[in-house]
Amino acid sequence: MTRTLKQILLLLLALVPAVTQARQKPVNTGPTPSWLAPWQPNLLQKPNAKHVSDGYYLLVAETQYQAELKSGYHHYIRQIVSEAGIQNGSQISVDYDPQYEKLTFHHITIKRDGQEINRLAGASFKVLQQEEDLSRFIYSGTYTAYLILEDVRKGDQIEYSYSLTGTNPIFDNKIDEEYYQVASEPVVNFYRNIITRPDRQLHFKAFNQAALPQQRSWNGLTVYEWHSINLQDGDNFSNLPSWYNPFARVQVCEYNNWQEIAQWAQRINTISPPGNAVKNKIAALKQQAGTSQEAYLQAALRFVQDDIRYMGIEMGEYSHRPNTPDKVLTQRFGDCKDKSLLFCTLLNADGINAHMAYVNTDLKDGVSQRLPSPTAFNHAIVYATLKGKTYWLDATLSYQRGPLTDFCEPEYLLALVITDTTTQLTPIRKINSGRIVIRETITLPGEEGQDGTLTANTAWYREDADGQRAAMAAASLKDKESTFLTFYRKFYGDMALKDSLSLRDSPDSNILRTHESYVIHRLWKKDSTTNKLLFSVIAQSPSDILPYVTDVNRKVPLAIKYPYDQDYQIIINTPIEWSLEETPLHIKNDYYQFDFTATQAGKQIVLSYSLKTFRDHIPAAYMPQYAREIKEIQKTTSLDLSLKPALMQPANGPAVRGNWLAIVLACCAAAVFAHLATRYYRHSVLPVQYPLEPLPIGGWLSLLAIGLVFSPMYELMFLCKADVFNYEIWSTVSARRDMGNISLVQLYLVGEMIIRVFLLCYSVLLAVLFFNRRDTFPFALATYYFATTLYLFVFNKINSHYFGESTQGNLLDTNSILWPLLRMALWVPYLLVSPRAKATFIMPHPALQED
Repeated sequence: MTRTLKQILLLLLALVPAVTQARQKPVNTGPTPSWLAPWQPNLLQKPNAKHVSDGYYLLVAETQYQAELKSGYHHYIRQIVSEAGIQNGSQISVDYDPQYEKLTFHHITIKRDGQEINRLAGASFKVLQQEEDLSRFIYSGTYTAYLILEDVRKGDQIEYSYSLTGTNPIFDNKIDEEYYQVASEPVVNFYRNIITRPDRQLHFKAFNQAALPQQRSWNGLTVYEWHSINLQDGDNFSNLPSWYNPFARVQVCEYNNWQEIAQWAQRINTISPPGNAVKNKIAALKQQAGTSQEAYLQAALRFVQDDIRYMGIEMGEYSHRPNTPDKVLTQRFGDCKDKSLLFCTLLNADGINAHMAYVNTDLKDGVSQRLPSPTAFNHAIVYATLKGKTYWLDATLSYQRGPLTDFCEPEYLLALVITDTTTQLTPIRKINSGRIVIRETITLPGEEGQDGTLTANTAWYREDADGQRAAMAAASLKDKESTFLTFYRKFYGDMALKDSLSLRDSPDSNILRTHESYVIHRLWKKDSTTNKLLFSVIAQSPSDILPYVTDVNRKVPLAIKYPYDQDYQIIINTPIEWSLEETPLHIKNDYYQFDFTATQAGKQIVLSYSLKTFRDHIPAAYMPQYAREIKEIQKTTSLDLSLKPALMQPANGPAVRGNWLAIVLACCAAAVFAHLATRYYRHSVLPVQYPLEPLPIGGWLSLLAIGLVFSPMYELMFLCKADVFNYEIWSTVSARRDMGNISLVQLYLVGEMIIRVFLLCYSVLLAVLFFNRRDTFPFALATYYFATTLYLFVFNKINSHYFGESTQGNLLDTNSILWPLLRMALWVPYLLVSPRAKATFIMPHPALQED
């Protein structure tokens, strides 16, 4: 049984008396109130059928609130239109708090074929405890009166009404409500009102184009009323900021300003002087801290955070009124306001100025857009000043460590500090933030079938260390090992722990470090088509921080994690030196900064990532650009590596890179081919055609001239990249026994090199023939294209056979035979047909010109 479940069960046992007391109060019945303002719905009206879901719709939804009587009347008529409506619309449920509310049902009837069937008489309500926040250790005392109607049929109208009388006394009978003007199901006749004395001043604020109420006088009272409600938009967007609320709604309250709220909070948080339990604790903390107020503050905070567990019994007025510090200290539990008030009491006793502060963890600075009200806040923290410095401290945090100067301000942005001089909200300025540093090291094996290794070292700083420390404390080391292993298995498949997860905590500096070590079984995977060994390095995706979006037309903001600062590197140790062609990526805008670089030095590749956020959301206006940027970011999160078995370096290979035998052979071949080119240059097409007045090079021949100038450079580049010049490759091939006749393989490598030297010399000869407008140029060019095509065809075939590599499938590769074929198809016919070409290339060898 988990610790969380045990705590919940203990809480339930402690609350048995309260539960029993609530169930002893049955659901009341009574006549319809006489104070209702007159309103007549149109019961013949129907909704658009395409909007009806769940098999029923609301024909009437009426709510009237009499502020002077603290009573709210609710009246509904459900129209069942299908069998699904029988299933979904045959239950009646009402949530209420028996601590201060009285539930009275007035009538429950089923209208069928012109008859009314009374279902209130004899109705057997079940009073159920609905504690949705119990998993968060909060008990509010809310119950649900639940009635399952019998014998409901298609076409029935279910009409029921009830009243809830009473309000939470903590709010001094002041109106503080928020009414939504959207519904998830069609509502044909809608009516809502607030009935008050004329001298009560209500403030209204509309959000998202909500309708303000109409006002009229009736029976000496003022009636504020609404007559329409809209159907909720079906769009369901994910990753919305906590403060974003797109729905039309109206806030209504009687409070005038934030000063009034601070004064109200001051009243409910004023307590009597501390009792003996608190006094004894103050004395113990002073003795522990000596004369240092900083040490006293940290000791008091550590005690309240770690020794007073979080548990809230927020029944009735204790939804906002804290328990006394002595009670909280004695029972050793409390919610945010209980712990904050105890903490303030401890600090003030040592001369440290401390006050409770209200914040909204969801709205953050959006709380300033609301009308001033006590319900604008959902959390309490502590505002403290010490030696001219301001500290915002959350007593509900656990495992917060480090020096006081490094404490991170909570990301709530605005707070209402509870003092008798407060008149407005106070900004919470973010100065310190956390940081995460990750170093993953992957060691690749040198052979197929061997295992690789992965080590991951992670360091969390400041508030990130606090959060990770709490997460580590909530799970066993074995569970964490399993979680981390499952995480990496999603990337690399068959893995196992090499060493146990190690944890090193430095609470004084607030740095938490973990070390993980894994074995990746049979790391290399062979591609059956190319015979290459493949492995993909996968980086931890930033999608948890920067969510991936595909809808560039998204009209709502996108939540991103803030604050966030990560320094992440993947170090890859490789068996051979890799050629790396990864393009760096640098993105910086008003919302985040992302940097990626890939470097290679020797047998090591380093992928470096940096991600920092500046805001908690991406606005809708930036979404098209963000969608493009996130696609580019995702491209950097993987690196595909392939290894040719023939190119793996032997363990005892020499350090010298150059294959001098091949270099010498290449020089000799170059000398031979240069001599042959000189002899060919003397050849002419006989008989010589006179007069010898060639046209200058121009027209389309200018394009051919450009290609012929760059051809020698291209051939020289590919010649220098030939595998035969690399001694490691040459010696590795000599040591291989799985490639058949090694002499043939070596002969192929030498032959490939000689052909490349031939093509280099030939390309130089072509350029010389072209610019001298020699008569032998057209035939020589056609021969060059044919020789190149034949070489590439044979090269691809043999290379695929021995090394598993071929470019024939990729027509756009530089080694594809497509390119010489295209050039031959273009230029050879042109030289044979074009009058200009025929009149240009007519010059014989100079010796014949002299004759």
